[in-house]
Amino acid sequence: MPISQRKKISNRYLGLGQRKKQRIEKDTMNALVTEVKNDISAFLEQNNELLFNERDLQMHLAIWLKRIGKYDDVDVEYYVPFEEFGGKYIWESELRLDIVVKKGEEYIPVELKYKTKKVEKKLTRFNEELKREYIVVKDQAAQNLGKYDFWKDVRRIELVRNRFNRVKNGLAVFVTNDKSYLKPSRENSNCKALDMSKEGVHFKHKFWKNENSGCAKGHPNFEVEKEYIIEWKSCFFEGEEFNYCIVKI
Repeated sequence: MPISQRKKISNRYLGLGQRKKQRIEKDTMNALVTEVKNDISAFLEQNNELLFNERDLQMHLAIWLKRIGKYDDVDVEYYVPFEEFGGKYIWESELRLDIVVKKGEEYIPVELKYKTKKVEKKLTRFNEELKREYIVVKDQAAQNLGKYDFWKDVRRIELVRNRFNRVKNGLAVFVTNDKSYLKPSRENSNCKALDMSKEGVHFKHKFWKNENSGCAKGHPNFEVEKEYIIEWKSCFFEGEEFNYCIVKI
């Protein structure tokens, strides 16, 4: 066999080996993000304690992920300088990822949103039940900004994944007891493009219909990289029904 032909065959098998290696690496990355996603779902469905706010959710989830012993590290408030994204980061706020899970040389960033309606109930403190009911979960309202913040989380994770080689996937988690997030907005709604409903595909362009509205000020339009589908599930915290979605990026 001529040398030139042997080289072609060798290069062809080398290419096949490289593609196989890349496929294995991709499968491994997908396995990790699926594992983290399933563990977050397990936490939400097993948790029997009412979480007061987003920080409460963040800390309880991070501690739980650490305690189950599957991961090498679980970090919170993971700071990434926005200058690293070369002008693609359009917001004025700092980028601090809520949770970052590490296993081996792979990292999964997790962004959380916890948007609530008011919950009043009696509390037990220091093993003593208090006599009256208190507002333990606040009514946050502003669902339009809540939707914007979720899609902003998706975009931020996309930027992190594109910038850092050891980040191949991420998760955007949204937990709420406000069912309005699950429903489509009116067609003429200012935040129609920011919908999170379970109906249909959510398009890439995220924008306000009224560019002069108060919401549009300080909340610039942007695009995510793909069309996403949102699947909602339910869970209960101390008898209160919540709904959650976990979107893989």
